[in-house]
Amino acid sequence: MCLLIVLRGRSAAHPLLVAGNRDERTDRPASPPGLWVGQQRRVLSPRDRRAGGTWLGVNDRGVVAGLTNVAGAPVVAGAPSRGHLVHLALDSDSLDAGLAAVARAVAATPHSGFQLVLADARAVVVLRHDGGRLQRIDWRDDVLVVTNEHGPGALQPRGLAPALAPALPLDRQLARLADVLRDPGGDGHHAICKRGADYGTVSSSLLAVPPDPARGLVWRYAAGAPDVAPYKEYGNLGRRLVPEAAGG
Repeated sequence: MCLLIVLRGRSAAHPLLVAGNRDERTDRPASPPGLWVGQQRRVLSPRDRRAGGTWLGVNDRGVVAGLTNVAGAPVVAGAPSRGHLVHLALDSDSLDAGLAAVARAVAATPHSGFQLVLADARAVVVLRHDGGRLQRIDWRDDVLVVTNEHGPGALQPRGLAPALAPALPLDRQLARLADVLRDPGGDGHHAICKRGADYGTVSSSLLAVPPDPARGLVWRYAAGAPDVAPYKEYGNLGRRLVPEAAGG
């Protein structure tokens, strides 16, 4: 994912809102959100079908993890896919335990640069790995924006302010966030939705996470650039975060 917006504490019904675009090679296959079962937690996530990891997920405790690369960071030859870090972080009993698991994995095996955002209703943390250094950033503001080209808070996307208006109904707030994700840039503004023959925005997500993600989860997922691909609702898969509801 090359852009991630996290809004925290704006609604009791959905205390965590997440919007993001994934930028990637257009020929890289991916699957829409589905169930991933770890050693400790159940997770909903889309899947990179080439490397098996993901760029965004939410677990049965309402923790969300999202990943961006770091533009310009050295690529480590033979490094594992960074997409496995999202599942690793979410397959833990707490947000801090997930951060610790990722830190151990990076210490044990060299990884290329990344920014991993972990968030729940109480906290937002960014792990930034660049040049072999792992930095933890505890984000205190209720709005976080990161991209593969920008560290936390370095970019204010055009059109974000209307999505931050107080007391917006959820559907309207998600619609305004979708407008941000469709922005092609220009006039000196950063392109949020990128179009190209070989590389560009290949999927988009809008999440609203309730206190119990098995009930009331909203996940609108576009399997393509959101200016042309429609968002489809996958929030009903939240029930699969409960083992009994999934049949095991």
